[in-house]
Amino acid sequence: MTDLQELEEALLSSRDEFIGQHNRNVERAQEQFGKRRVAAKKIDLPQQQPDKAPCKPSKEASGAEAYKTGHVIRLAVRKKKMSLLDEIFEYRSPKISELEARLDAERAARAAGYPVIGYVHSIEKM
Repeated sequence: MTDLQELEEALLSSRDEFIGQHNRNVERAQEQFGKRRVAAKKIDLPQQQPDKAPCKPSKEASGAEAYKTGHVIRLAVRKKKMSLLDEIFEYRSPKISELEARLDAERAARAAGYPVIGYVHSIEKM
């Protein structure tokens, strides 16, 4: 048995011990205080899945390569009109047009709680 398999078995057994102890504590609390007064719930043990070959990630979920076109827009934003410091808000837009990407970034900044947009810091193509 390799070290990796031993580690995996140790992790699984400690997880099972923790879940068992948690469930026993929940049962004791429910007996002592009643089911309605105990907010904690029992944890179900995960089902053992048969060993499968690792699956490949789909093309849609390829992470950084998800956007092949678009722009990265950085805006200088403020929470208040008279704020001394500007914060940089970065937004990745899939739009091809710089103007549309900038408008999307401004909408996203306002939705994120930055009502004042000072200026466009930078626009880069992806």
